[in-house]
Amino acid sequence: MDGRVGYIRKVLDEKGFTAETFADQKKRTYDAIGFLQLGLNFFAFIALLAASFGIINTLVVAVMERTKEIGLQKALGMGRGKVFLLFSLESVLIGFWGAMLGVVVGIVIGTIANTYLTTAYASSFEGYSLFYFRLFSIFWVVLLVCLIAFLAGVLPAFRASRLNPIEALRYE
Repeated sequence: MDGRVGYIRKVLDEKGFTAETFADQKKRTYDAIGFLQLGLNFFAFIALLAASFGIINTLVVAVMERTKEIGLQKALGMGRGKVFLLFSLESVLIGFWGAMLGVVVGIVIGTIANTYLTTAYASSFEGYSLFYFRLFSIFWVVLLVCLIAFLAGVLPAFRASRLNPIEALRYE
């Protein structure tokens, strides 16, 4: 079949025409969609990077604001590991709830956009969905955000765990 298509293309090219098969159109469409997905993934990476800096900033400020509390807790016997765990857990929870909020907002906006776009532009494609949310993908996105949040919270958590209790109690 491919040889025959190639022959027909050659004949049409000689006569000054161009020919395109459905497979060519399909490949061009999927290439465009792949390029769009690459761009969206790049923006998602930038958003995760910005969120990481936001988490770092939030936890550094939390350590500074709670320096006296940390000093008191350490003076009363709380170990470095528990202080580290406390701030690490806080960073993971910030990431988890941020990811859950993002997932819910994304699903709501995607569902609304899907309903509008399919009725306005793709009415002939009955049952077609532009936005599709798989539970497996949502799980991995939330897990990835929690991991990034944990990594972003390691530095402030380590800083909090290294505070000297006496210095921390004197801190204003």
